[in-house]
Amino acid sequence: MIGRPTPEQRLRRLLLGFWLVPAIVGTVGFVLVPSRLNPDLSLVGIVTMQLAMWGGWSLWTWLLWLVGDALAARRVGMAVQLVVFAGCGAVVVATQIMWQAAVATRAGIAEARGFESTLVIGLRTNGDYFVVMFAALVLAQSAIRWLASLQAERVAAAQLGADLARAQLSALRAQMQPHFLFNALNSIVALIARDQALAQQVTVQLSDLLRLSLRTGESQEVPLSQELELTRRYLALEQVRFADRLAVEWRLADGDDPLVPALALQPLVENALVHGIARCTNGGRITIATHLDAQEVTLRVHNSGPGLWPPSSAKGNGLALANLRERLERLYGDAAELRLHDDSGDGVTATVRVLRRERGDIANRKSAVGAETGAASPAANDSHGLLPT
Repeated sequence: MIGRPTPEQRLRRLLLGFWLVPAIVGTVGFVLVPSRLNPDLSLVGIVTMQLAMWGGWSLWTWLLWLVGDALAARRVGMAVQLVVFAGCGAVVVATQIMWQAAVATRAGIAEARGFESTLVIGLRTNGDYFVVMFAALVLAQSAIRWLASLQAERVAAAQLGADLARAQLSALRAQMQPHFLFNALNSIVALIARDQALAQQVTVQLSDLLRLSLRTGESQEVPLSQELELTRRYLALEQVRFADRLAVEWRLADGDDPLVPALALQPLVENALVHGIARCTNGGRITIATHLDAQEVTLRVHNSGPGLWPPSSAKGNGLALANLRERLERLYGDAAELRLHDDSGDGVTATVRVLRRERGDIANRKSAVGAETGAASPAANDSHGLLPT
């Protein structure tokens, strides 16, 4: 199956076909004002003559592509290219003059002359604009080749960015999933001795959580409902560990199911537990809220624990928080925000705002263009980051 032509191939074909334009214009000119030497030249003869004359330039266009591609493949310097094209220009101009004179003589609109006379007269009458046409042709081909090279670099950078984005997300999962396991397994071990039925229930919940986490695959964005479900299952496990010290409130917006960044909400909740609720003797409350409008999706996680310290961490200077912010930037550019806000003695609120995207517009997104960074290693420690320490 033949694939669709690339933009460069389309431009090359367009440049080859461009020479039909002067051929048509020349044909109209000879029809309106017949040649003095051969006023009875038929329309077929005029069209044939014009196609033959300007077809020479199509041939030069194709040959110059070969020369230019060869020079580009060998990474020849600019000075050498100028010398090569100057030589090609001299050959093209001289040959085109002789060819055009031969076609005109054959059509009966020019008198036959010797080689030297034909070349000299041709240089005087057509040499200047032939040189300009040749230079314009070389510049046009160079521009097309440069655009193709720029596009190839962008594609390569996009592919590299996608690979790095997948590696970053994989590292994020590798960092968080062991943390799930350690906490959950510790809770199960503690429950086995005193409540085997509950220990069995928690084991099933852990299995469901891991299954849902693996279902995300390499997708950079998932439906909001899937991210909420993963967070619910995670909290179900944590409520076993915190018991009555943890209260959870959900304030979810009604509406459809837009896409959100994968593993964006759960780290906010874990951060609230580790750096908020766990530091309060009597525990506290976590409030999870979503807000949807036509342009944005907002995720908020509030914990009633102590405020941020130092206050500057509200801007998100931690390594893990910077990691998530970088993911958001690669996915959404300036249309994303991640902030921590100290609620003046009433806990901390983490907010993520992203550009609204629908599953119908971006189905099963598995990579984001332009990501770069090394994700934090499991040993990285950040007292105010979004990822567990």
